[in-house]
Amino acid sequence: MNCNFEHPPFAKYFIGFFSVFNVARLAYLILGIASGLMLYLLVRDLITTGKDHLLGLVVSALFLFDTIVFNTYRFLLLDPLAVFLSLVSIYFFQHGHKWASAVIGGLAVASKFSVAPIVAGLWLLLLFNGKRFKDSLAYLALAFTTYLSTFIMDLRLGLDGVIRHHVEMFKYMSWRHGFSPGIAVLGFMKLIARVEAWRYPGEFTIYISTSDSMVGLVNETYTPVNKWYLVVYTGGGSPLWYTLLPGLIYATYLVLTSKGSRGLILSVFLSWLSLLNVLAGPIDWYYVYTLPFLYMTLVILIQQITPRHYKWILLLLTAIHIASFTLTTLGLIPFRVVFVT
Repeated sequence: MNCNFEHPPFAKYFIGFFSVFNVARLAYLILGIASGLMLYLLVRDLITTGKDHLLGLVVSALFLFDTIVFNTYRFLLLDPLAVFLSLVSIYFFQHGHKWASAVIGGLAVASKFSVAPIVAGLWLLLLFNGKRFKDSLAYLALAFTTYLSTFIMDLRLGLDGVIRHHVEMFKYMSWRHGFSPGIAVLGFMKLIARVEAWRYPGEFTIYISTSDSMVGLVNETYTPVNKWYLVVYTGGGSPLWYTLLPGLIYATYLVLTSKGSRGLILSVFLSWLSLLNVLAGPIDWYYVYTLPFLYMTLVILIQQITPRHYKWILLLLTAIHIASFTLTTLGLIPFRVVFVT
C-alpha cells in the first residue's frame, strides 16, 4: 500500500471526498467565501464587539481580493482548508466555546502543520488568561487527540502505522522544509517589497519526460555559470503589502506601550505567530496563513490612529486593492516579471 508522508491526512481526505463527486473545485470556491465570512465575523463580533460592520467587510475584501490568496484557492491545496479551520477555531475560542475550538484546531493541524502556531497561541492565551492549568491541559489534549484520530487509516499499514507515518513525515519535512536564513530572508523580502532574488548555478533546460504512463516536466542543470534571477511581483499580492509589516511593527509598539485596543492586541499576537510560516520561504501559499491577521492588524490600526477619517481611508485602500486585483486577473498587469542577469 502506498502512503503519502509529506503532510497530515485530513485535508487530503477532504479533497478526495469532494473529488469523488467531481465538485472539489466548487468546494474550494465555497471554502474561500467561507474564509472571508469567518474573517468578517471575527472582526465584527470579536474585535469591534459588533459595533462596526465596515471593519469586518474591509478585512474580508482585502483577503478575498488578494491575488496570492485567489491564486492559491484555485488549486486543490491543503492550505485553504487549514486556514479556514484555524479561523473557525479562533472564532469558537473567542466566543467561549473552548472545546469546540480545540476539536477544530486539531483538525486544522491535521490538515497542515502550518497552522500549529495559531493553535498553540490559543492554548497559551488559555493558559495565561487566569484559567486553571487543568483546563489548558485538557484543551491541548483534546486538540491532540482530534489530530491523532485523523490517522486512523494508517492502522491498515500495521499497528505501528501512525508512528511510522510520523517518523517518515518529520524526516521528509526536515529535508524539504529545513530552516535556512537565506530562504527566511527571501520570505520576508517578498512580503516587504514583493521581490525575490535567486542565484542559480547554471542554465536551466526544461523537457518532457514520461515515466509509469505519466507525463511530467523535468528540470536539468547544464552549464556551470552563475546567474541572478530577480522576480518582481507587479500584480502578485497587493500594493497594500508594502504597508503590512510596517503597520504590524507600529501596532506592536502601541501594544507594548499599553496603547493598543483589545482587538489590536489579539491581531498583533496572531500576526506574529502566523509570520513563522514566512520563515519557510517565499512560496505563495505560505502567505495565506499570515495575510488574514496582517490585514486585520492594518485595518484595526488605521481605525485606532485615525478615528475621524478611518472609513474614507479604508474605502480608498480597498478600492486600490480591488483595482489591482481586477487589472491583474484581466491580464493588464503581469502577475510577476522575471529579470535574468
